[in-house]
Amino acid sequence: MKVCLIEPSKFVSLTNFVSTISMPPIGLAYIATALRQAGHEVSVVDGPGSAPRNFFIFKGVRVRGLSREDLVQRIPQDSEIIALGCMFTSNWVYVRELVKDIRDRFPQAKLIMGGEHVTGFPELSLQQAPLDAVVLGEGEEIIARLLEHLKKDLPLSELAGVAFRTADGNIQINPRHRRIKDIDSIGWPAWDLFDIQQYNEVNQPHGASQGRFMPMLATRGCPFQCTFCTSPNMWTTEWIARDYKNVIDEMQHYQKLYRTSDFQFEDLTAIVRKDWIIDFCDEIVARGMKVTFQMPSGTRSEAIDAEVAQKLKAAGCHEFAFAPESGDPRILKAIKKKVKLPDMYESARNAMHAGINVGCFFIIGFPEDTYLSVFRTYGAMIKCAWKGFTNVNLNAYSPQPNTESFQELQKNGVITELDDKYLMSLFTFQDFGAKKTSYNPKFGDYELSFMVIFGQGLFYVFYFLRKPRRILELLVDLVSDSARNKSNKMAKSALKDAFMIVKSRLAGVFK
Repeated sequence: MKVCLIEPSKFVSLTNFVSTISMPPIGLAYIATALRQAGHEVSVVDGPGSAPRNFFIFKGVRVRGLSREDLVQRIPQDSEIIALGCMFTSNWVYVRELVKDIRDRFPQAKLIMGGEHVTGFPELSLQQAPLDAVVLGEGEEIIARLLEHLKKDLPLSELAGVAFRTADGNIQINPRHRRIKDIDSIGWPAWDLFDIQQYNEVNQPHGASQGRFMPMLATRGCPFQCTFCTSPNMWTTEWIARDYKNVIDEMQHYQKLYRTSDFQFEDLTAIVRKDWIIDFCDEIVARGMKVTFQMPSGTRSEAIDAEVAQKLKAAGCHEFAFAPESGDPRILKAIKKKVKLPDMYESARNAMHAGINVGCFFIIGFPEDTYLSVFRTYGAMIKCAWKGFTNVNLNAYSPQPNTESFQELQKNGVITELDDKYLMSLFTFQDFGAKKTSYNPKFGDYELSFMVIFGQGLFYVFYFLRKPRRILELLVDLVSDSARNKSNKMAKSALKDAFMIVKSRLAGVFK
């Protein structure tokens, strides 16, 4: 069958760091490979990657990438299957309108969607957009089976891992499909369908800029059950690692093909087993590879001791982050975050002693938070700054789709409807320039917004006081092609996008 895969354009805000990231869509690239292996003819329309310096406004929010009209026009006219990815639920407000446009232009094509949003909200997605089916959870096996059923006109009623619209207009959500156990059997991402050069020219990866980069996945899933995280629903709690040699083979392939020197590991929890990470690092050293790599998502502190830290540095690890989320042990227990702060500080000390930059993620505004727990989180952030952490991200709590915390808020009547206000709150929770939505009865929206800005500012006051030379380093990084840490990279990304937005506005004025 002729399949067109679509990466929709995305919301972006200069004061929302995550939204300014411009990375090749690794999930969609894996799906492209799986469909090719199943014998399908695959094309791709990459909204953000095709026009990374194009910005337009949708419902008061800036969007990066191709406009809906331009994106729809790029879909091959003979496409039989059109499949989209939607990772962030906040982007659904825009994506559902794109789906409607696609349906108007391609009334006979089957429209499918996958990703964390539809996995969390399958019924909502099918109700609000003219999709034929959605894929739940890990997608490679499921979408291949789904297309086989569609090609042969087989019923979807017993196909695990999908939700779909029945002939009479009802919505059926089938049981989940099992996870793929042998993940080394999954083909490498089909990057030939994407403009990797364009992404490197934009140079706004997840972690610090250290040269030509590529996203990587060495593992899938996370073994933990944090109440606010979508991972248990999307991936279950099974953590599966690839063969470390297979991962390194892929890295070397990109070195030759794309001249890649920096690898951004997008794993949910990259370091869990000490033996795996040691073997991985030793193999990189044994092959004489000259690379850097980073792990921008949360890393488990108990897996990092002095030996592991030295191995990571020798292999090229430049930066990683911990994700304690709170500085209060009571909150950590309430959100099922299995981390001990003293152990995390010790792991960070080992990493920094080895020469690795260390960051940290915190959240305030959990339903269980109090003023005291917020102050304790502030204290942990100050401690991070004084100990030498190079960045700390402080976000407001957001009830992500179908998480344990979200379900509790629904049960208690705090969330009563999945309207656009709720959906957009899942974008503004990371945006320092926007009002937050508080789901904690003790804090109002504006109060929580202030507490986030105050806490983030607090970290950077102590960050620069600890080493005033960092101000000069930041200024140097702003005019260079790389960034020595994630804090400087965040500032560079915001400055780049601000310049391009001003440039596009001036071009519109003087056209």
